[in-house]
This record gives sequence, C-alpha cells and structure tokens, in this order.
Amino acid sequence: MLKIERRSGDGIGADPTVDPPAGLDAPVPGVPTSPPPRLPGRRNPKWIALGVIAICLGALLSYLIYARVAAESSVLIMTRTVYRGSVIAAGDLAPVTVSGALPGDVVAADRADELVGRTALYDLVAGSVVPATAIGRSAVPPEGRAAVGIRLIEGRLPSGLLHPGSVVRLIALPAEGVEAGATDQYTGGVYPAKIIDAVDGADGMSMLVNVEVAADQAAAVALLSAQERLAVVRDHDGGR
Repeated sequence: MLKIERRSGDGIGADPTVDPPAGLDAPVPGVPTSPPPRLPGRRNPKWIALGVIAICLGALLSYLIYARVAAESSVLIMTRTVYRGSVIAAGDLAPVTVSGALPGDVVAADRADELVGRTALYDLVAGSVVPATAIGRSAVPPEGRAAVGIRLIEGRLPSGLLHPGSVVRLIALPAEGVEAGATDQYTGGVYPAKIIDAVDGADGMSMLVNVEVAADQAAAVALLSAQERLAVVRDHDGGR
C-alpha cells in the first residue's frame, strides 16, 4: 500500500503534529525585555490649586519687595555734633537709607558735596538728619547783627512755636517792684529778632533761646533778659 504525505507550499514536508516555530515577539532567553508603556495618571486637583496659590503668593511677595525698595530714600545724617557757626567737613556727613517719601526739608545723600565748606546755622546733633534750613553760606551772626541768649519764663512765649529761623518780636515789659504805671526808657520797646535755636531750661519752667537781633539793640535785649522783662511774640513768616 502507498503512504501519501502532505507537503507545504514551499515543498518542505511538515508534520501536522509539530507546533509551528515561535514568532518574532517571543522572548529571547538572556535579553531583557522593556516594560510596557505606563498610562498617564490622573492629576490631583488639590496639587493644582496649591500650585496656583504658590504662584500668586510669589507674585505678591515680589510686589511688596519692589514697593519697599521704591519707597526708600537716601538722606544725610551727622556723624558728629557740629555747633552753630562751625564749618561742615566731609567727615561730618554720612548717607543713610530711610523708608517713606523724602521730606522736602531734608538734604538728600547725593547733595553731600554741596554742604561741605558751608556753615551750620544752628547746632546739628550727631545722628540727626540734616535739614536744609540748617545750612548756609553766611556767618552766624551776619555782619550788622548780633546773637543774644535770653531766658524766658513760662507764660511769656508761645509754646512749641519757636523754631530755628522763626521771626519774632521781643517786647520790653515794665520792671518789677515799681509803682503801677511807672515806666523807663525800655518799657514798651519792640525788638525784631529771629530765633536761632531754643531749648528747655533745667528748671522745667523756662526756655533758653538764642536770638539774632540788630547789633545796636543787642545790649538792650541782654539787659532786659537779665531783668526778666522780655516777652516773645511770634509773627507770621511763611509757616516756618
């Protein structure tokens, strides 16, 4: 009897009981296989919200820092006390940064060169900010004027209004211990003056004031002050 075999199309005999060879996707022994691709996870809304808040806080902080820096000003302060009439040297001044808008009567740090060699119109205490009104080119007192120190008791001066540069009138009062209505050559006299500076007296009941008066009136003002016969009237002088 004849045995008939089945043949494949390529002419090579194949046993139908044998499994076909493995394909290309089959793992090869000894060769690592790549992991399957991971699907993107779902984003957590809480983390997204925290990120937005962090960005907003960062922007706010940046604005606050910028606003603070923009509001700072550089001004001059005194490194040592310079007394009235003294000439200011470069070593007497130092720049310092302050917060807030620059006041109109304060000298900016970039004007330091303008102050060197000029005269202090009144005492400038160490550590204080330099006001523009405290610096001048003229001597204290100028020619034809005199500086006189007077003591004023309570009730004979306007409280809190005697600032450096203020224009005032010194009024001569009647002498004490004389009969009512008695006068002398000084009673009722008026002496125009300008305040140089003023400090409270040690007794707490008086004020020590340096005033600038006409040179020919200085002796009379000093005499009246020694007799405690002066009162001060503050006049309008443009709001000093």
